[in-house]
Amino acid sequence: MTHLLNGLVAATHTPFKKDGSLNLDGIEKIAAHLSSNKVDIAFIGGSTGESHSLNVEERMSLAKRWFEVVKGTKLNVVVHVGSNCLEDARTLAKQAQELKALAISALTPSYFKPKNVEALVECCSFIASAAPSLPFYYYDIPTMTGVNLFMPDFLDLAG
Repeated sequence: MTHLLNGLVAATHTPFKKDGSLNLDGIEKIAAHLSSNKVDIAFIGGSTGESHSLNVEERMSLAKRWFEVVKGTKLNVVVHVGSNCLEDARTLAKQAQELKALAISALTPSYFKPKNVEALVECCSFIASAAPSLPFYYYDIPTMTGVNLFMPDFLDLAG
């Protein structure tokens, strides 16, 4: 499936309360700010969104709240679903599809890392198969994941 993201994409932060719990009410202000600045797509739950600091339930609550807030607006949402636990990534991908995300994205696991392009494609395919109707974007940040594979080979094999 070929799908290009069009327009301005903003990687959003995740709002927290002073006690460290999620501030889901804060999403309204973030979404309004993005919309008023002509942002087309909110990329949620990525690095800026503190995905590695959240458990699956928190990430699911975050995504659910984003979709409640943007309902009826022009703001689209791409959900980062990557996790060191591939089953958690699949759970998040499935939820993103149910919420009607524009697309999903995932970092590769960074503890048990794919050692070659074939393993990376297998990992991404496994995650993406939980949301077969959504475009999948591989979130490649070698400095954060420690996975530094030749992306043209990945694209050839995955394509």
